[in-house]
Amino acid sequence: MKQLNRTKVTVRIRKAVFRNEWYLCIESYPVFMSDKNKPQRIVESLNRTITSIVWNKKRTARTTESSKTFKPKRDENGVIVCKTEIDQQACLYADGVRKLRQREYDNADLYSDTETAQAEQKERSQQNFIEYFEATSKKRHANSSQSIITN
Repeated sequence: MKQLNRTKVTVRIRKAVFRNEWYLCIESYPVFMSDKNKPQRIVESLNRTITSIVWNKKRTARTTESSKTFKPKRDENGVIVCKTEIDQQACLYADGVRKLRQREYDNADLYSDTETAQAEQKERSQQNFIEYFEATSKKRHANSSQSIITN
C-alpha cells in the first residue's frame, strides 16, 4: 500500500515590518518533491492584508523578555476571526484557497503516477488536432512569412 504524504495546508499571518497590518499566507508542509530528498515547506502569499485581528489571549505565540504575542483567534472552521467585515472576507477567501490547495495535495496522494499519466493522455486526445497543429506551426515558425509556412 502506498504511503500517504499527509501534507497539511494552513492559513498563516505574517507581520508587515513598518505598518500595523498582517499578510495572509498559505503554508504547506511537508511537501515531498522529486528533486529534493527532504520535505519542503511551501509558503504562498495571497496578496491580502488584514488589520483587525481578534487575538486569542489564552494561546501565546513567541514570547520575549520585552514583548508577549498571541495567536489569532479562529472560529470552529479554523478561519481567522476579524473585527471588520472586509478583513473577515479576506480571511474567508484565504480559507477557500487553503481548501483548494489541500484538495490538490490529497488528490496527488490518492492517484498513482499511471492514473495521472492516463488523465493527461485523455485530455490531450480530446483536443482538436488541427487547431493544435496550426498553433504549433505558428509557434515554431514565428519569423517566417505566410507563403513559407503554407509550403
